[in-house]
Amino acid sequence: MKILCLYVLSGNGHLVPARTMKIELEKLGHEVRLEQVFDVLKMQLIGKLNRIIWREMLRHSKTEEMIVGGADHSNAISFLTNFCLRHRMKTLKAYLDDFPCDAIFATHPYGSTILSEMIKVMGLSIPVYYYATDVFFSPSSAISNNLRKLYIPTEEGKEWVISIGQDRDKSEICPFPLQQNVKDSPRMSKNEARTKLGLDDVFTVQLNMGGEGLGSLALLDALAKKDYEIQILVIGSIDKKMQKKVESIKRTAGKNVRIIPTGFVKNVNEYLFASDIVAGRLGINTILEAFYLKRPFLVTELVYSVKPAAQYIEKYGVGWNCNQDVPSQVKVIDTYAKDAEKLAKMDDNFGKIPITYDAGLFAKQLVKDIEEYKKNT
Repeated sequence: MKILCLYVLSGNGHLVPARTMKIELEKLGHEVRLEQVFDVLKMQLIGKLNRIIWREMLRHSKTEEMIVGGADHSNAISFLTNFCLRHRMKTLKAYLDDFPCDAIFATHPYGSTILSEMIKVMGLSIPVYYYATDVFFSPSSAISNNLRKLYIPTEEGKEWVISIGQDRDKSEICPFPLQQNVKDSPRMSKNEARTKLGLDDVFTVQLNMGGEGLGSLALLDALAKKDYEIQILVIGSIDKKMQKKVESIKRTAGKNVRIIPTGFVKNVNEYLFASDIVAGRLGINTILEAFYLKRPFLVTELVYSVKPAAQYIEKYGVGWNCNQDVPSQVKVIDTYAKDAEKLAKMDDNFGKIPITYDAGLFAKQLVKDIEEYKKNT
């Protein structure tokens, strides 16, 4: 079969699962194209503006919550859908003539909601699927009963989308599409991982700045003043301006504090194994990877769509929500740095999380439904 995987480039949250599913679908023998929605519809300028606005909102979390939360309770998606119905039907038809796909799999509502409406108007028999990348939540813009299925990895997420209008029979729980390098990662002890990475074998906090490098350094600045042994790994995209800030904090750090700016790393699994606690702006891929490798997450910043994820962390006792509260963040680090047994006791909680991590299984679930659709149409 031919399958079109669509994403929107606003951070890695939408790209990573789309790319992961492409890899798994190709393993099953299918032809897959990975495309950004704005490229398919020849709306690159809007795509660039969307990315710029998204980045600016992440810099100002309170503004982000007001704007994104407001948009989520409006019919903003309808405006863009109507624009595409008026001005991009020929564009989509030309693309589908070039790549006559059997199904469309999207990780952003711009791909699922808009294209499912366009395909319905065009009278084409192409099932459109949406994967809810927020895992515990989905924006109202993703709700569309033109979809063949809305996939989401948690029961809480499924009940949420149903409560805001998605048909129950079109809502289905799926495995989380964990990246292969994390899923297949050989298990390591903290000592083994630290030795391999050339790190000291002391209490280690991973401060995750995200793929866009837009996180805050406030916690790093506070931890730099500690008088006990602690190692802080600053992971993620770090531009020159942020690098200077990190180096400045590092120069004034206490003698027992080790600050190591690693930047963006591909072997994220090894750095997770080396860490005692992962801290930072809450990103869904990062937190699920931490769950899978049994590393508690300290939330330092929240954006609108991941608030339910923070609640989930606390519900299962696998982390702490200290959104923009640096003193509380420091207190958590102090407490667990000085009590290894207390931290070890959290390990059992990860096994209670009812999430399946398997992109290959998700790919098979998707293919099975596409085949069922084709058989009945």
